[in-house]
Amino acid sequence: MRKGFVTIYVLLILLFLSISLAFVSRQVQSKNDISKDLLTKKQAVYEAESRVNIFVNDFENEIKEYILEDYKRIIDEGLSDVDHANAKEFYIDYNNLNKKIMLMRVIDSNIAPRKDRVYRVFEHIYYKNVTAEANIYLRARENILLSREEILRYEDVEDELSKFEFKEDKTIRNEIPNTSKENPYKGVIILDRDTTIDKDLYIEGILIAKKRIDTKGKKIRVKGLAAIEQNKGNIEYAKDFGPIIDNILNKNDLIELEILASHSF
Repeated sequence: MRKGFVTIYVLLILLFLSISLAFVSRQVQSKNDISKDLLTKKQAVYEAESRVNIFVNDFENEIKEYILEDYKRIIDEGLSDVDHANAKEFYIDYNNLNKKIMLMRVIDSNIAPRKDRVYRVFEHIYYKNVTAEANIYLRARENILLSREEILRYEDVEDELSKFEFKEDKTIRNEIPNTSKENPYKGVIILDRDTTIDKDLYIEGILIAKKRIDTKGKKIRVKGLAAIEQNKGNIEYAKDFGPIIDNILNKNDLIELEILASHSF
């Protein structure tokens, strides 16, 4: 009887030890799995962060080109960080592989006021069964030539104007072309001397008058940019990004980029 009891006791001990070892083994394995998952997640986040940083650092011109084209578009008033519009795909070389990066216009009051133009560089990747996301938010700051709603006084922006290279094939000097409301001049007119306007002038582009303009009662209508020596006179003006951008060679100089925020997870 006693011998049988000892045998049962030993078996119970062995069963307990077996269960304990199995439990400890599972715990160790679980901790190892968690550690591996955390390491994999860190690697995935690092990959995503690296790619968006490469894009922001090495693709400044492409980003500005996209932003300038975006200035010509009408953005949905309901635009948000989720429901974005005009997203574009770019590809970077990363470890000898082409990797896709997304760039888009967003509106997010947590990042910047609604009136600001904010763009999101976005990367979402799958890496060894985990996902990671990295975002960089950029604010586009306009040069004075784009930001003014009213006609500019030439002497106030002379220095800024001197920085821009206008397209030669679209630029005429001291000449008033034949135009009409239906057929405006689409280019740059630069007047270096006092000029008398003897016919209505319609421009979809840029008018720069360094000296006085005498309209003699004729109309001047500019859609784009107007910088003149004297007051508005008979000039009707509507700021328009497209005619400005399309007539400047070094148009990327119109935009300055500022990193507002970055986050990854």
